[in-house]
Amino acid sequence: MVSALAAAPGVAPLGGAPAPARLPPLRDDLTLLPGPPTPDGAPTWTLHDPAANRWFRVGWLEMEVLTRWPLGTAESIAAAIGRDTTIAATPEEVEEVARFLMGSGLLRPQGPAGTEALLRQSAARRLSPAMWLLKNYLFIRIPLVRPDRLLGWLAPRLSFLFTPAFLALVLLVALAGGVLVGRQWDSFLHGFPHLFTPEGVLTAGAALFASKALHEMAHGLTAKRFGCRVPTMGVALLVLWPVMYTDTSEAWRLTSRRQRLAIGAAGMAAELALAAFATLAWVFMPDGPLRSALFVLATSTWVITLAVNLSPFMRFDGYYLLSDLLDVANLQDRAFALGRWSLRERLFGFGEPPPEAFAPRLRRLLVAYAWFTWAYRFFLFLGIAILVYHLFFKLLGIFMFAVEIWWFILRPVMAELKGWAERRDAYRLNRRTAGTLAGLGLLLLAVLVPWPGRVAAPALVQPVGQAVLFAPRGAQVAAVHAREGERLAAGQPVITLASPELDYHEAANRARLAALQAQIAGQNTSTDLAQDTPVLESGLRQVAATLAGLAAERARLVLRAPADLVLDDLPDALRPGSWVQDREPLATLRSRGRMQAVAYVPEAAVARLSPGAGARFVPEDLSLPPVPLRLASIAATATRDLDEAELASTHGGPIAARQLPDNRLVADGAVYRLVLLPAGDAALPDRAVRGEVVVEAASESVLTRAWRTALGVLIREMGF
Repeated sequence: MVSALAAAPGVAPLGGAPAPARLPPLRDDLTLLPGPPTPDGAPTWTLHDPAANRWFRVGWLEMEVLTRWPLGTAESIAAAIGRDTTIAATPEEVEEVARFLMGSGLLRPQGPAGTEALLRQSAARRLSPAMWLLKNYLFIRIPLVRPDRLLGWLAPRLSFLFTPAFLALVLLVALAGGVLVGRQWDSFLHGFPHLFTPEGVLTAGAALFASKALHEMAHGLTAKRFGCRVPTMGVALLVLWPVMYTDTSEAWRLTSRRQRLAIGAAGMAAELALAAFATLAWVFMPDGPLRSALFVLATSTWVITLAVNLSPFMRFDGYYLLSDLLDVANLQDRAFALGRWSLRERLFGFGEPPPEAFAPRLRRLLVAYAWFTWAYRFFLFLGIAILVYHLFFKLLGIFMFAVEIWWFILRPVMAELKGWAERRDAYRLNRRTAGTLAGLGLLLLAVLVPWPGRVAAPALVQPVGQAVLFAPRGAQVAAVHAREGERLAAGQPVITLASPELDYHEAANRARLAALQAQIAGQNTSTDLAQDTPVLESGLRQVAATLAGLAAERARLVLRAPADLVLDDLPDALRPGSWVQDREPLATLRSRGRMQAVAYVPEAAVARLSPGAGARFVPEDLSLPPVPLRLASIAATATRDLDEAELASTHGGPIAARQLPDNRLVADGAVYRLVLLPAGDAALPDRAVRGEVVVEAASESVLTRAWRTALGVLIREMGF
């Protein structure tokens, strides 16, 4: 079963000498323990390396080799195995075991040559501080406590937690809590907004810490209950985010798969039990910090635990549970090897044997697991790369982003491509190779050939003539001169606003103007004061200019129709005496009859559009038919302001936007405004309708589009 073990690459064969080569002795501190049987009933053993706290699962042949290791040579060991057992062992198989033991550091070097080989292996594994940081900063373990003695004291005293009676109690508490919370469901849901307050954040943090501490204690207690040593507990930095961990690696010594499953599931079971008790306690607690903490324990903590720990694609609880359920040690390494083999055979049909022999059903499952894990890790590491980019200042963020993409995404792909290249002598023209070449050709065709394109964009149907009247400043409504639906002439007053602040400044400046005029008039009677006349006249001109500005500002308080339009929308709350904010929309005026569609597209799509292009408007209201359009105009510059509030996400529209304190709606990214008119005799709806326009765009290959997008992002992000 050496195939289940990760034999170190690059270890030279021990055979090949004219005389039988002496094998280095085994280390004295190694322990060989009974292991669980394989699915077909074959016995296994577990080899423990206490120095590195590593565990190796070995099969019958490997165990027979280890027990006869003192014989000294591969030939002697193979002969003894063939004489004493039914295994037909060969010296080459013994040397394969020896290479594995040497590569794993389980042999004691003998003489200068052995010491030199050990030093070479150690130097090959040793990393520079920079390389170590690059490889390990995503996950750094910091041991904090040695809990084995405490867990040994607690385990017998908390043995009732592992009884069927306690499980029945937890289920009963969960049922009672669920029923009682259902009767106060509205009050229960009101606890969520509290989590986003400063007090709620502190409460959630304390509850999360308590639940995770209980999670790790449950792992440790369960492992101790089954006789395993728990050497350390501590904190691991996962992408610089602290998470607790418990070292339960001694679970590998257990022969019972049920016991290993219990250790793996103990943390999640403990948090679910805690959530059940917290739910019931929340019902009876008065409002306060303790009830908030119980709310967090009843909702957030166990959901986060299940979402993270149940995933089998990373080495959390779910991974080890799946490994034990399938009874496949080193699940990811072995599944990945099988997945790579399956990929090569499907693409090229090399005809190579699989790296390990599994039952057909299990082999298909492991291959599917490998492929799903690769896809999961691709998106996960891509997200982590983006995260580390934003965590650091720009230059370091760009460097760390490149490192993440190379180390975790491109490097494994390049290694697999290198493996394909090394098999160039094995390529044959067969059905699978022909299919791969055909698929590659179609892919290149799809990427390189310019395809007729279309650009889809959110749109709103509105009259060609439209205006929105905004308050020029915070003011009070003095008069409303028109009614909704009334036809207005260009320049006709619609709303008059009043500003007490403006009145105050105007009165103060008029008083100052009168005082200056009086001073100038008085200087005509005194030659001593005549020399101050230029200063007073300068002040007089400043006050006159200020009054002129105030008059212009007062004129802006009279909101007039910009053209011959109809008052289409006037809020009921807009009445004399009411107050309005700066830039608040007060009324909408539209023309009657001719309609247009207004759409917004991102910057990357503008280069492919040109006025006169055909388009199609698809209304959100499916009872309305699509309407053919033509692209009338494209804005010359990008903008982030959205004049059509119906398209903003704050008003239920499809464009991500936010409302600023001055009531302006701005999109999250720069967009270009398109205006589209009906084509031919087509007619748009005679009312505001939201939908989507699909505009014919210039032909462009996928590669060109990707290159332009990547170049735009690079130019944008390289601006320091």
